[in-house]
Amino acid sequence: MARWGRWQSFWFGIFGMLLGGIMVYQVITRTPHPVTWPVTAVVKKLDPSVVVVLNNQLSGSREKTRGMGSGVVVDRQGDIVTNYHVVAGAHSVWVVLSNGMRYKARIIGEDPATDLAVIRIKAPHLIPVSFASSNKIEPGQLVVAIGNSLGLTHTVTAGIISAKDRVMYRDGWEYHLIQTDAAINPGNSGGPLVNTSGQLIGINSSKISQAGIEGIGFAIPSTTVRYVVNQILRYGHVRRPWIGALLQPGGPSAPGLLVVAVTPNGPAARAGIHPGDWLTQIGGVKVRQVHEVTRVLETTEPGRVVKVALLRGPQPMTLLLKLGELPATPQNQAS
Repeated sequence: MARWGRWQSFWFGIFGMLLGGIMVYQVITRTPHPVTWPVTAVVKKLDPSVVVVLNNQLSGSREKTRGMGSGVVVDRQGDIVTNYHVVAGAHSVWVVLSNGMRYKARIIGEDPATDLAVIRIKAPHLIPVSFASSNKIEPGQLVVAIGNSLGLTHTVTAGIISAKDRVMYRDGWEYHLIQTDAAINPGNSGGPLVNTSGQLIGINSSKISQAGIEGIGFAIPSTTVRYVVNQILRYGHVRRPWIGALLQPGGPSAPGLLVVAVTPNGPAARAGIHPGDWLTQIGGVKVRQVHEVTRVLETTEPGRVVKVALLRGPQPMTLLLKLGELPATPQNQAS
């Protein structure tokens, strides 16, 4: 009996240890895992792709840095996208990488209409940013901005997308922008706005700087950035379609846009469009405002043929118009 009692105590001890282990395991597995703040990982991934862009101008016989902005590496060949206003008027442009190395850059092309420019450096081991489609973003989505805010390099701010298609007008250009409440300050221009996967959804461009206004910054959508970069790398500039006609809204009861003037031997003239015609459709889209024509043309390459619908007096007409390329110094044109 004594022997059995000893074995009984032993087995009870083993059972107790197993039961205790099971209870500890249950407690551990039910403990919630800490939530990982995604911004830290985004910054580590993206930081090598963000650069400082210096705008140097002549002061007497010497160069001095007159402006500083940001840029984003887009390929391993050394191409960097930044804002046009960051490099505008520069005598020379210099790039400083995240490792502190400094390189002289060459301007490949500029596009004031979108406030974008592409510059190029010769540097080893560059890490390009990955793109995401800005068409898929939603208000409320978490975003991260990185740039050289007020000269403080690689400053990180976070916020949300406030709106995804704000139309702004500046210097006669129409801009379609992402609005964000992530802090955007001087020096952030040309830097990336990214999602929580570290993918580019926009290039930071501007903010509203007025007393009492906070949290309203803007970025150029990545779909625009990708298109402009590809155009500049291929042609050295952005090829935009041109119809060669001056258009004017005719009021609420007008059938479309009034053709005020036609450029001699331009695309509209060659298609048979006359001053006094009413343009009612282009590319199958009804138009009553000039910006509606512009939106159709934005997705169409020069050289493409589009169908236009007109009213000439009471007579409806359909013509085929071969789009030209917007001249460098266009005259008598709306788009």
